[in-house]
Amino acid sequence: MTPSTLPGAAGSTALPRDPPRSSGTAALSVLYVAVYVTVMLLVLIPIAALVYGSFRTAAPGASGEWTLQNYVALLSDGVVGTVLVTLWIGIVTAVVSVLMGTAIALIVHRTDFAYPNTITALVGLAFYFPSFILAMAWIIIGSPGGVINWVWGTLLGLPGRMDIYSTFGIILVMVLHQVPFVYLTMRGPITAMDGIYEEAARTAGATPTQVLRRITLPLLAYSVVSSFILTFITSIEQFAIPAMIGSPGRIYVLATQLYLLCRFPPTDYGLAAAIGLTLSAITGIAIWLQRRIVGNARLTTVGGKAGRLAPIRLGHWKWAAYVFTFGFAFLALILPTLILVYTSVIKFFNANPFAAAYTGRNYVFIWESAATLSSFQNTIVASGIAAAIGAALGFLVSYFTLRQQPTGHRALDFTASLPFGVPGVVIGLGLLWAYAYLPLPLYGTLAIIIIAYITRYLPYATETIGGQMVQIDKSLEEAAWVSGASRIETLSKILLPIALPSVQSAFFLLFMAFFREISSAILLFTASTMVISVSIFAFFDQANWGLASALSVIATLVIFVVMSLILWLSPSSRRKWS
Repeated sequence: MTPSTLPGAAGSTALPRDPPRSSGTAALSVLYVAVYVTVMLLVLIPIAALVYGSFRTAAPGASGEWTLQNYVALLSDGVVGTVLVTLWIGIVTAVVSVLMGTAIALIVHRTDFAYPNTITALVGLAFYFPSFILAMAWIIIGSPGGVINWVWGTLLGLPGRMDIYSTFGIILVMVLHQVPFVYLTMRGPITAMDGIYEEAARTAGATPTQVLRRITLPLLAYSVVSSFILTFITSIEQFAIPAMIGSPGRIYVLATQLYLLCRFPPTDYGLAAAIGLTLSAITGIAIWLQRRIVGNARLTTVGGKAGRLAPIRLGHWKWAAYVFTFGFAFLALILPTLILVYTSVIKFFNANPFAAAYTGRNYVFIWESAATLSSFQNTIVASGIAAAIGAALGFLVSYFTLRQQPTGHRALDFTASLPFGVPGVVIGLGLLWAYAYLPLPLYGTLAIIIIAYITRYLPYATETIGGQMVQIDKSLEEAAWVSGASRIETLSKILLPIALPSVQSAFFLLFMAFFREISSAILLFTASTMVISVSIFAFFDQANWGLASALSVIATLVIFVVMSLILWLSPSSRRKWS
């Protein structure tokens, strides 16, 4: 490389842009190939197996024939109806969730709301509340013999009743589950938005309502639309809520229909594979649209020079804001938690707490049950190993796609992000097909669940770590190269220590996601590889609400403890809650 003269320093030469050739470069090339092959195998094997299975007439591993009938069946009234129900639930959930989540974010961060830290903490806890546990709690609350109907009909003597086993029930619980996600995605754009335009509007005599309608919301338009699409994606790929609430009312979405086709006779794995690809195609199109919108978000003016804006005074709307924000926290977190604790300490379910027989036997059973303790052990082992591998792989993928960018890095980046558009239950089905034919003794082991976890959540690891990776100045690597360090040494001694906080955050976030994950494991578990989420689902499916609630309380406590550990270890996370 020919040296060039630095401006203002005659005779001096620029820092080298590349490290000296050394064995470290060869080692890095080997590492890149290993990462590339690993990601390709993890992601493409289940997808390719799913495509293969969609053209077969038999179950995975069984002899069958090639057919197009599975795709013809997609046009049947039953499947088309399920697609329409899935889209309807996803759209309504996304609309209501975006309206509520954005409203809470505006109230907390743009007004003189008195309890912003409290609401942020409660909404954050609700975000980590597992969907299947929330669904179970609301079934106890809103089923025909549930708590609400007892209070409404028996205690108050009022007519009418709530039926949670309905489309309304699915959307209600979906919204309670998704609003925290919208709040957290909208919080950043709202707090970072340049306030010069709002100040100018106020100076011109605009009222707070006019400023909100004509300035604030138009500036947030890209973020709102992006949040809507992401919420739509996570809603239509949701398995636990529609499975637990919709199935008793014979309301099916694509994810639950796929599960039923694989678990209950007459099974049809080929049609399930075709449905899985259809669901992935819908989510893939939505992700493509969301990324196009984010790519154009530069048109929204966000600055960093404006000072802290004077908060909008709520005035006589103050109590409405309190009822709205704390009411949501009560319905999404506090009430479900109280119901689960109550159900876990009674012998048999009774909506009347004054007539219930209280006991601690559910917790004693969990402590003494070898199967339940095994599910805890499986969950901790699978979550820990998968989180460690996922965080390490996410770091290396981010390094190669964002820093080194060798030949093929765009394909690596695309493939690593692909699972975000593939629902967990679809990945599980793809692995079921794949490892029925591959000569690897993985089916029926904990390893296949670990593979499913890593594959499903790899994009989350790369996004978490990549966000900090792009902020590391290239000059730090150049300085190391000048000192004679190889690429491998620069990676291990410079980049990794600097990026370590984001790697740690990725590990804990993945661990927490795996601890509560159910859709990726629901088609892959066996009696010896059952995890906590599946155990809770099984107890509930057997109508054993007491054991399911007790196990849910314990699992929720573990999740909240891990989240608290994240906040304690990560200074950046602590600032989020301040």
